[in-house]
Amino acid sequence: MHDYTVVLGVGAALFHGAAYVLYNIQTHFGKSKPNPASWAIWTLLSILNAWSFKEVSADNLSTLQFFTGSVACMITFFYTWYRGKLKSLKPSEWRILALALSVILVWRIFNSATGANMLVVLTFIISFIPTLKGVLADPFKESPRSWWLWTMAFALTIGSILLRWRGEPLALVMPIVLLIAHGSIAVLSSQKRKDKFST
Repeated sequence: MHDYTVVLGVGAALFHGAAYVLYNIQTHFGKSKPNPASWAIWTLLSILNAWSFKEVSADNLSTLQFFTGSVACMITFFYTWYRGKLKSLKPSEWRILALALSVILVWRIFNSATGANMLVVLTFIISFIPTLKGVLADPFKESPRSWWLWTMAFALTIGSILLRWRGEPLALVMPIVLLIAHGSIAVLSSQKRKDKFST
C-alpha cells in the first residue's frame, strides 16, 4: 500500500506541474485567457495552502502536489503578467485579496493551521467565481486540457490521503473542492460545449 501512496503522491505533483506548463502554452497561443483577479489571488493562496495543508494533513506525499502548485502558480502569474495578459484588480477583487491576506492573521493570531486552511478553501471558492462566470458565458475563454490535468491531480491526492488515512477528514476538504472547481472549468470549456455555443 505504501508503494501506491508514493505513486499517487508523486503522480499528483507531476500532473499538477504539467497542467501549469500546458496552461502557459495555452495562454501564449490565446487559447486560455487568465482572469487577473483569480490568478493574483491564487498565487498567494497556493503558497498559504501548501504550508497550512502540510500541518492539516501531516502527510508529505499528499502535500507534494500543493508545493509543486505554489511554485508553478507563481511562475504562471509572472509569465502572464510579463505577457501583459493581466489587468488591474477591481475594488471587489481587492476585497477578495484582503480576505486571502487575512488567512495569515488567522494562522498566526489563533495559531490554527486548520482554521487557516479552511479560510483558504473559502477564499478560493470566492476567487474562483470570476473564472467560472467567464467560461460559463464564453467556453472559448479556456481550453479544457490543463483543467483536466489539474482535476486528475486532485483525484490522485484524494486517493493518496485515503490510502494513508489518519482520521483527518478536513484534509480531504481542499482537494475535493479543487477537484470540483477545476473539473467544472474542464466541462464548461469542453469542445462539445463550444460546438453548441457556436451554433
